[in-house]
Amino acid sequence: MTRAWSLIALLGLLVISAAQAQEPAQTILRHENFLAFSADKGEDVRIALTSMKRSGYQWANDLEVSVIDSTSTVTLQRTVALGTERVLTYRVQTSGLHVARLSSGWNLCRAEVPGRPWALVAWGQVPVSICGSVARQYFFVPQQCEEFSIALVADVTGEGALLKIYDATGKVVAQEEGDFDSERRVVVEVPKGADGAAWSLTLEDPEQEDLALDDVTFYLGRALPPYLCEDPGWLETFCSGEEYQPDLIDRRIAIEGGGGFGKSETRSFTWKLNEIPADRVIALRVTATDVDYKDEAGVVLNGNERFFLPVTGDAQTQTFTLILDPTLLRVGENVMEITQDPSGGSSAMRVRDAQLLVGTRIKEFRGW
Repeated sequence: MTRAWSLIALLGLLVISAAQAQEPAQTILRHENFLAFSADKGEDVRIALTSMKRSGYQWANDLEVSVIDSTSTVTLQRTVALGTERVLTYRVQTSGLHVARLSSGWNLCRAEVPGRPWALVAWGQVPVSICGSVARQYFFVPQQCEEFSIALVADVTGEGALLKIYDATGKVVAQEEGDFDSERRVVVEVPKGADGAAWSLTLEDPEQEDLALDDVTFYLGRALPPYLCEDPGWLETFCSGEEYQPDLIDRRIAIEGGGGFGKSETRSFTWKLNEIPADRVIALRVTATDVDYKDEAGVVLNGNERFFLPVTGDAQTQTFTLILDPTLLRVGENVMEITQDPSGGSSAMRVRDAQLLVGTRIKEFRGW
């Protein structure tokens, strides 16, 4: 463990100690969830599982478990009968990150990987689904992260949640309560110096009398690594890869142009290059507003094949970072033409603050 991660883990343990003054909640999963762990070839990994009936209901679903290895191959499939506990022993075939797919149907389950770090996978296509209880979950806020979001939904009438988000010191920096009948994103700004640290979240019973914590589905926005751990010291296993390291940018080249676009309007953006940087990542960073559908903002760079800016959503603003093929650029003046396409029903958008970035490591960001 590196010194930086040791400090992150130590601070997290202090937060855990304060939180454990109250009875810690258990994580009860429902429907489909994915549990991640890392292991080396030849190791035996134990996965402890409990299959539980949903109180007051008579669904017959057993717990179905599949282990998917680092090559995306399903290497183990087992069933845990409803109302039983079972510890599966899995002999690792290939080193690296593995996930266990847990499908409990309408019933419930608990799961852990004793003796090693493990995490719940929490991203848009693979959210976490809990029922009635979830332990405090830690997540990593990478360096240079200025803002992130957490999305959740509790779409059954009378069900809701009180979401609390804590910074690395254990201070509540955001909270939101509601029925969350439709998906809602809670956006959190990261103060300067608070990045590169383990933050945490809790889901609690709402204070509103006509709501109760029950079925909630939630996930982390794309600014965050999609892993939730019950111990902050485990985050290093999942969040120390290069994809979660800060950008290393050598140059920022301002691009002239921008503003509001009317129906079918085209605007030109220009900049000059004395050379095409070799052995460097090159990216376009641009802020867009009110891009409503995937082909509304068409981009032609130096007369090459058209591509599109990502969707921001109606009246929403996003800053995107798009990796460029260096062969699209040329020495001298470069011209980027952006055209508003009204075919999807929109007649206005805005594009501004365009830059060309050059560096050794730049992460692409195409929105949430």
